[in-house]
Amino acid sequence: MRSLRIGLLLGIRQIQRASKWTTLLIIFVMMFTFLNLIAVSGILVGLIVGSERAVRENAYGDLVITPRGDEKHILETPTIVRELSAYPEIKAYSVRYNGAGELEANYKERRDLSAERDVASVKVTGIDPAQESTMTNLENLLVEGEYLDPNEEGRILIGIYYITEYAEQYGDLFESLKDIHPGDSVRLTVGDISKELIVKGIIKSKVDDVNFNTYIPDKEFRRLFGRLDQNADQIVMKLNDPSANAKIKESLLASGFGKNAKIQTFEESVPKFLADIKNTFNLLGTFIGSIGIIVASITIFIIIFINALARRRHIGILKGIGVDAHVIEVAYVLQAAFYALTGSLIGATLTYAVLIPFFDAHPIQFPFSDGILVADPLTTLYKFIVLFIITLIAGYMPAKLITRENTLNAILGRK
Repeated sequence: MRSLRIGLLLGIRQIQRASKWTTLLIIFVMMFTFLNLIAVSGILVGLIVGSERAVRENAYGDLVITPRGDEKHILETPTIVRELSAYPEIKAYSVRYNGAGELEANYKERRDLSAERDVASVKVTGIDPAQESTMTNLENLLVEGEYLDPNEEGRILIGIYYITEYAEQYGDLFESLKDIHPGDSVRLTVGDISKELIVKGIIKSKVDDVNFNTYIPDKEFRRLFGRLDQNADQIVMKLNDPSANAKIKESLLASGFGKNAKIQTFEESVPKFLADIKNTFNLLGTFIGSIGIIVASITIFIIIFINALARRRHIGILKGIGVDAHVIEVAYVLQAAFYALTGSLIGATLTYAVLIPFFDAHPIQFPFSDGILVADPLTTLYKFIVLFIITLIAGYMPAKLITRENTLNAILGRK
């Protein structure tokens, strides 16, 4: 303890007597090293988290009910819906009917019956327009036209990937319709049944499940697809407290919902490849940040080595009057610890008080995601500990090299 106290005193004196600009420079190096370690992986992971957030808000919600593995549809859907209405934890829900059909455009203008038809195989979803708008804000995803009116029939919303003008950047990866705008007529064919519909609006989202979809009122869907039993294909729910979805799931299962349907939380319904990509991006960001740690440690090593070399005679005098070499080494290690703690503290303050709120309010607009900054506090702590330990080593090594010198040589300045 005596050596530690003397080393602490020497370390404080060295910091006080050091150039302020040099001290600020080292602190800024440590701050940016910390930010690099946290922000790079945070933004990469934030790409996927932003995508998951969009899927949660615009597609799946917090809980998803789907058919059991041995059934085509959700059994007893009307009964399930009535019981869901009694749960105060459920903020909104939407009942969906899914099917596939063929959508044809510009058929009225086609003069030659042998000419190629403008058709696209599409996914068709029957919805209650009011329910879906409350649940996923589908109404706010319109880029052209208007939203479905529950009192109207013969209207359809089309996702942008089925419109050539929006999907041309993807080449011929999927079928699309040319020159389609709100007010135009299209023909939807399901098996042997065809019906003419008017395009009410065009939907654009950063969620592919929305862009690769068309929407019609659920009543019209059931007539067109012959779904008279009202058993749906999907029920999605938004909760007042999204983090309680696992608890609500258990409550629904306890109420017997599992007999007629499969219930999953959003986390369970997310494809595994998204979780794998998130982990991969996190590792990639950590690797890039590790390069920054190495650069910072080398910088600390060089600065402290030069500082110790410049104070070589002073170190020799300290040893000459009986100050142990370990005390001098402790002084330089504490000096490095000061730089690491101060720089990391400033970096952490910037991360959690400035950067995260900023990116939450102003996400990075990527084509497939609204990118945010993700910095888990526990992971940040682990990374700080690694940075701190490496910085201590970088401070100890040059001090060890100088204090190993012969005392008399150090005092006289001899090599």
